[in-house]
Formats: sequence, C-alpha cells, structure tokens
Amino acid sequence: MNKELKNRLKEAGNFIICLIVLLVAGYYTGFLKGFAPEDFVDAYQNIVLKLSAKTHASNERTNILSTGNSNTIKGTSYKNYRPKTIPDTVLRGVYESNTWTNIFNSEKKAVFYLYDSSDSRYSNDFNIRMTNYLNTKDNKPYYTNFSVSLSYFKNIKAGMIGPSKICDSFEECNEQRMRASDYSNMAEFFNRCGQTVCIIKPETKQYIILKDRNFGSAVQVLNNLRKW
Repeated sequence: MNKELKNRLKEAGNFIICLIVLLVAGYYTGFLKGFAPEDFVDAYQNIVLKLSAKTHASNERTNILSTGNSNTIKGTSYKNYRPKTIPDTVLRGVYESNTWTNIFNSEKKAVFYLYDSSDSRYSNDFNIRMTNYLNTKDNKPYYTNFSVSLSYFKNIKAGMIGPSKICDSFEECNEQRMRASDYSNMAEFFNRCGQTVCIIKPETKQYIILKDRNFGSAVQVLNNLRKW
C-alpha cells in the first residue's frame, strides 16, 4: 500500500469519526429531523467512489511514468525487443483532445522525439541525421517521422490544461477530473518519449522506447524493427 493511499484512508477514517460525532449530536439536539437515512447512505457512497477514483488515477500515472515492464504484453516479443502497450488513459487523452491523432491514424510506424536548436538535451543535429535516415528508400515504406520542436510541444501542453466550465454535479466534476487526468497522462507519455525516441505501432497501440538519443543505437533498433 503506497503512502498516498494510506494518507487518503487516514483522512477517510478521521472524516467518518467526525461524521459519527456530528450525527450523535444532531440526533439529541433534533437537528437531523427531516433527513432520511438514504441521504447519509448516498453521501457515504459518494465519498468512497471519490477516494477509489483518485487511487485508480494515481496508480495509472505511476505505471505510465515507470520505466519497468508493467505495460509489456506477456509472451510477445520481436527480435528480442519487448513492446509495451500504450495505456488506455493515454489513448483516451489523444482522442478526447484530438491531439497526436495523426500518429495513431498513420499506416506506418511512427518515430516520435523532440528537438531544439538551443538545448543540447534535444539535439537538433540528432534530428537532422534521423530525418535523413528515415527518408531513405529502405525506411520510407516502414516509418514516418513525427518529430516536433520543443517549443511546439510546450504550446500544445499549455493548450490542454483546465476544464471547459465549472461542473454542476458530482458526476460532472468526476468526469472532468478523469478527462484532466487523461490529458495529463497523455502529455507525460509524449514528454517521456520525446526525451529519447519512441517507435509507436498504431495498428497494435504498442511502443518501444529507446534508452538514449545515441544515433548509432537508434539506427540499429530501427533497422531491426522495420518489419515489426
């Protein structure tokens, strides 16, 4: 049980204790006249649902940021490479925001990374060499280059943040929270991919992420994955 979940359970326990005290006091003072038992049942269920949803979203985000094999499809591999499944929350974020849909509508594998002329971490020299390599006749049938500049990527992220309006009900608020979580997870997924290189296979919603931005290593991987 992670620390965040323990804290939430502690908060829930304290809340329930306070609620019991208030109910006892309200009973003896007559304050609760006119309230039906169902009102308190509904309130309790809403609290439990909200805590459960927050825990689920937290776990999804942890899996997305993990560099382990939690998203790897067991028993599937290609030339010793272990593709990972793109999380559903990322895919929902893509289609709900209509962002990066060109990657998933592509008939070829997508090669995604970020580049920037003024930031050595996102070397533009790497981008130039990778672009030339992917445009060769041997690679064109298999790959499409979806590299984007760092400034463009930051502008896209800025445009995703915030609900469209103030919610009017618990259900609507929860839906907006889930949508915001999807957008955040999608942005984090592509941010992590952009730091090195991600090879995305739209057909199966899978990806392989490179450990670094070494051009020689990237060429070797791309050569091996042409017919993946």
